[in-house]
Amino acid sequence: MMRNTETTTPQPTQFAELVKLHMQGRRFLDQDREMKLLEEGVSRYNLTLADAQGALRSAAQEAGVASQSELDASTLQLIKTLSNRQGGLGRADFDKTAAFYRGRAGAAVTEEEARTRVKRLMQENDVQAKRSGLLVRTRRWFRAIEA
Repeated sequence: MMRNTETTTPQPTQFAELVKLHMQGRRFLDQDREMKLLEEGVSRYNLTLADAQGALRSAAQEAGVASQSELDASTLQLIKTLSNRQGGLGRADFDKTAAFYRGRAGAAVTEEEARTRVKRLMQENDVQAKRSGLLVRTRRWFRAIEA
């Protein structure tokens, strides 16, 4: 009786090629697609989660593709850097952060989606919006962003 050894041994090179195939013509890898690729790497190619994540990151970096999880992490660092000591982020810095997010994601993310994702990151990490305005300083600009 012959055993099929293909399903029991890890196949990182084949998985890396699959990842490269999925990234062709893209500048942004959303979280859903990233999870599907990782699931396939673990289940179909018998890789550990760490190996699948490493292959995914390597292929993304080689192809110049930003993954949503890494982009969220770098955007959060930017938010924390630009916020003041009390944990507030001003409107101009918010706009710069949203432009950074959109610039890294490319055409896959609209300006409104970038603003929504930056707002979500701020809310999840307890970063407040600073008041803005000439006469009446409010946070209306922040509340107006769909979340």
